[in-house]
Amino acid sequence: MTGRPAVRTRIAHYMHQIQLSRFLITALALAALLAAQTLSDTFARMDKTALQLKSVVAGIKRDVHTAVINDDEIDNGTIKLKREKSHDTRMLIDFTGQDAKTVSLGESTVSVYYPKIKTVQIYEVGAKKQMVEQFLLLGFGASSNELKQSYDVTWASRENVGGQQTGHLKLIPKSKDVSRQVASAELWISEMNGLPVQQKIVFASGDYWLVTYSDVKYNSPLSDDALKLKTPKGVQIEHPRL
Repeated sequence: MTGRPAVRTRIAHYMHQIQLSRFLITALALAALLAAQTLSDTFARMDKTALQLKSVVAGIKRDVHTAVINDDEIDNGTIKLKREKSHDTRMLIDFTGQDAKTVSLGESTVSVYYPKIKTVQIYEVGAKKQMVEQFLLLGFGASSNELKQSYDVTWASRENVGGQQTGHLKLIPKSKDVSRQVASAELWISEMNGLPVQQKIVFASGDYWLVTYSDVKYNSPLSDDALKLKTPKGVQIEHPRL
């Protein structure tokens, strides 16, 4: 009789372990299911926006981090973009402040105007425009299929960024050419409009850009003239090679 309490204790302990294992398995399965559903929800928002996107005007803040010296430079400004059709996006970014510059994405060129030195650098992108759009406009108007064609996409979490609920996605480039330059990227997609609230691009060097958008105006009227790069007379024009 003296051994029965000990046997019962061992049995109870064993049953507790079984129940704990079942609980953990169930919890992990539910977590995986919820992550899949949330990723699907984020993709659905992006797909809806990709079909409807015509224009975006927003404030932009870019943190340029240089790993080797552990330094951060902050650019602030505005971004305007207009899309007539898929893969035909025009864009103008005005960065203000000490390192003011204007970046313009045209039909087949990327132009960068530096007002301090009165110089415009014009890059012919041609067939590489789609790759340039992925880099400059990551997540703006891209469908989930387009994103998955270029990146291995995984779900990170649901996060609040700048007062907005977002779906946080992690991206690894599939192209070897791209991965030589870009190690990974991250997107925080708004649950409200399916547009990026924040982007992070990590370069192979360890440097990164962290870009945050604010005061987003979605599909408001935007003229073609508002997207033209305007420079004063007498600026120097350069044509660097990519």
